[in-house]
Amino acid sequence: MCFSFEVSIATFVISWSISLYLLRNNLTKYQRQNIIFLMIFSSMQLADAILWYNKMKKNNINYLVTSYLIPFLLSLQLLYNNFIRLESYGKMDNIIRLISIYFIYYIFIRFNGYSNSSCDSYFSSPIWAGKEVDLYILLGFGILVTYPGYDRELIALLTLIILQLITNSGYGSMWCAITNLVAFYYLYKY
Repeated sequence: MCFSFEVSIATFVISWSISLYLLRNNLTKYQRQNIIFLMIFSSMQLADAILWYNKMKKNNINYLVTSYLIPFLLSLQLLYNNFIRLESYGKMDNIIRLISIYFIYYIFIRFNGYSNSSCDSYFSSPIWAGKEVDLYILLGFGILVTYPGYDRELIALLTLIILQLITNSGYGSMWCAITNLVAFYYLYKY
């Protein structure tokens, strides 16, 4: 059985619950920004939950979630990391910003369509817009949403390697599901 509505919604609720709990604590600016980014990041599980609940039917709900909600959430990750987080620390990098803008444009073009499910392994998840995300695109996106944290970039790279080992499809959603483990790390650390 592949992942489901229940798994996606539970991942979203757990991540957001931990995040909201932690935001009530006396956090540093850096910690607060990490939590906000996690909330944006884990919102992808809500989009996946909608797709699962809709049973991946090729209808308006699937089209709107795939073509608008998913690209919006992915774009928010790039915007938050490369425009808000970096600027608040005085680390403005115009090249990274231009690449981010290109990626945002690419994301909206690439994910126009309908998602479907791939249950080729236990760990499968929705394939956004019916075509698997290329590994080099995932790697580029991973670097952009973790820049300039080299430790986070290493984690992104390791996550991609793990994804390749445990599943043959649904990398985008799996990326979000696996990295939501960060919520528990933050709960422990903060």
